Amino acid sequence: MGFFDAIRSPKNSSNSSSGLPSEDRRAVLEDLFVFGKDNQRPFLHRMAFLLVVSTVIACSGLLADSVAVVIGAMLVAPMMRPVMSAAAAITLGWSNRLFQSLLLTMLMAVTAVLISAVFAWISPDMVVVPGQVLARTEPTYFDLVIALAAGSGGAFTMTRKETSAIPGVAMAVALLPPLASTGILLVMMESELALKAFVLFFTNFAAMVFAGSITFLFVGVSPKKARGKSARFTRNYLLGFAILVVGISVPLYFYSNEVWYDGAYQANQSTELQAWLTENDLSVENVHIDEERQLLLLQLSGPNPPLNVETLHAEIGKRRKLVHGITEPFEIEVQWTQTARFSWPPEKDPQAVETPLEDDFSRKLKFNRWHWIGTQYADGNWLRPKHKNTYFIKVVDDHSVRLWNHCTHGTGSYELSQGELHVVFDIKVSETCDTYQLDQRYITDLNQVANLHIEDDHLSLRLNNDDGVMHFELTNEDND
Repeated sequence: MGFFDAIRSPKNSSNSSSGLPSEDRRAVLEDLFVFGKDNQRPFLHRMAFLLVVSTVIACSGLLADSVAVVIGAMLVAPMMRPVMSAAAAITLGWSNRLFQSLLLTMLMAVTAVLISAVFAWISPDMVVVPGQVLARTEPTYFDLVIALAAGSGGAFTMTRKETSAIPGVAMAVALLPPLASTGILLVMMESELALKAFVLFFTNFAAMVFAGSITFLFVGVSPKKARGKSARFTRNYLLGFAILVVGISVPLYFYSNEVWYDGAYQANQSTELQAWLTENDLSVENVHIDEERQLLLLQLSGPNPPLNVETLHAEIGKRRKLVHGITEPFEIEVQWTQTARFSWPPEKDPQAVETPLEDDFSRKLKFNRWHWIGTQYADGNWLRPKHKNTYFIKVVDDHSVRLWNHCTHGTGSYELSQGELHVVFDIKVSETCDTYQLDQRYITDLNQVANLHIEDDHLSLRLNNDDGVMHFELTNEDND
């Protein structure tokens, strides 16, 4: 016997056959439905007033990014009653009551979106979307589970007068805040986020009606003698809402992946990135992955700039090819914010820390020949040599450094202190040189070097004002 066959044969379920006592059933129906034309207008006036008030409260809390105010709006919102009355109407087989409840819910939803849009329009312009609004744009499977549980809990609570959990259920499901977020986001021209917020509301609505109907069915809200007559109606609408809930789970699958496996998650799981961050003493502030452009955007902070991004690019590229078989080219864009760290008491002997660092840089630089492979500027553009193996620098003693480019060579001076490097070359390039502009820019950039970083056979020279980074590789060739 199938699940829906049990609806046709209530005698198979002891809970369904017993049902609710007549007095309890009458009390439940009076809480869910409005009987008598004289009572309809006061009811609608009360619902309209509470809807306006709760929407204004919700918008204020969302725009002010206040969790407490948003919770208050959830408690005042009157939308739980028409949703539960729709669930009860399915169980009772009352088609007119069902359509009235669905129509009322739809009108309240549209009204809430319009009120929130007007409220957002007359409010001061927001530079960024508030966090409480963004929180309603990330529907996941958890929201579906919460809505199912809340719908069942709400239906059960309405049949038990000794319990009073309906405000908590309404707060947990949050029917109104997603609608208010939808209106706010539409005014902010964030249509995609507005759609996601509305999906959250629709998820809660459909799941609550379905779970509430099932609960009302087995609690026994419908009289025993009426169940046989309404079995087909109940079965069809339960099946329809079940299909609707399953259909909702499809976009929720994609939204869940976006939320759970976002850029921050992938960055945290990347051993290559974490090792690179540790090595450079950097922290991740934000991560964005643009799949379409094959771009990894990193917003970093730390005391020193990331001078070896090319190393990270190479490591990630190797893993993409080895693990996933992806050879498609990609880019890494880094935004860095400098931070300072202080401690107290200070080091007893600061020179004990500084001297080895300076000696280490000096030892790596001296008597080594470094081949220029290119300069990446802050705007992302590159300057590369047109002729290979013609652009070099070489530190020959404690204060002198030699330079070679395509058309000329010469000697300059340098000062090195705690990773800070200052270079001076007074060399002119002949205007008849076919690479005059390139050679002149190469020398100009060297004169703007602010500090250096050496890792294995790679030398990075950062320019003043973070204008760019010059990249060199160690070479064994020597033309002296």
